[in-house]
Amino acid sequence: MAGKKADATAVLLLAFGGPESLDSVEPFLRSVLSGKPVTEEQVQKAKERYKMIGEKSPLLDITKQQAYSLQKKLSGAYGDLRVYIGMRHWHPYIKDTLQEMSGDGINKAVAVSMAPQNSKASTGGYIKAVTEALEETPTALEVDFVETWHNNLYFLEALAGKIEQGLSRFSVQKRQDVHIIFSAHSLPLRLVENDPYVDQLNETISGVLDLIGPRDYTLAYQSKGGGSVEWLGPDVDSVLEKLAKKGKKHVLLVPVGFVTDHVETLYDIDVVYKKKAESLGLDFKRTESFNDSPEFIEALSRIIYEKLEKSGVSA
Repeated sequence: MAGKKADATAVLLLAFGGPESLDSVEPFLRSVLSGKPVTEEQVQKAKERYKMIGEKSPLLDITKQQAYSLQKKLSGAYGDLRVYIGMRHWHPYIKDTLQEMSGDGINKAVAVSMAPQNSKASTGGYIKAVTEALEETPTALEVDFVETWHNNLYFLEALAGKIEQGLSRFSVQKRQDVHIIFSAHSLPLRLVENDPYVDQLNETISGVLDLIGPRDYTLAYQSKGGGSVEWLGPDVDSVLEKLAKKGKKHVLLVPVGFVTDHVETLYDIDVVYKKKAESLGLDFKRTESFNDSPEFIEALSRIIYEKLEKSGVSA
């Protein structure tokens, strides 16, 4: 039986969102905290971080570039297949994008979270936001999710390429002594019970090491929130301290859970962790984020091709 044509099908990229100016930091935080009180201290601390990276998050602009490049890539096989973006905590909100898609006559969408590894806190949150939006506004639009792509070969090859590029920034003599820190966003321990997140992080790391060869490495977590709850560890700070005590000199940080530059790469890693590493006498570098690089767009297109085929959409 012939598959459905792609003319009423679209792709939806789902991302976290980020403030577009210092004035939007407070409402952004209110969205992230789901209506919980936001203190003036929290707002000012966040503003100071954003001041260090251009007074806004680059995430929206980069996601738009990813969507444009992906649409251009997919158009060769699927004609006018459109790529939309929806943000969980800022404009364009997921619910608004879904309304736009419905108004454009889209009746089927493949949605992919810009988080490679699945967790209830990330991909689960996006699925919940989409599901609730569709329930609030009845529509003929059906959304099919790519629930994880942490071990997709094209993604792993792109990641391996970024790691090789990062290692090449060390001298040939030092390269074999580089310790790799794979970093991912920390989560409260209560959220990772019976959750695939940590297993999928380890599967991503195992998959990429199969491509680049065995390396000394540590999986560490970054950017944990406050409060009295326990968070996934070890954190990057403590790993840097342990490496320095062991006499390690060269460190490459690979933000394996992030594909796009935002405050947690540009500030938490490039400012805070870099300063910490240098204070410990470590030669510290990080891999470049994928952003809209050709190898990442190729990987993303392959992930979506596979999902479209499974959904019965013909090229």
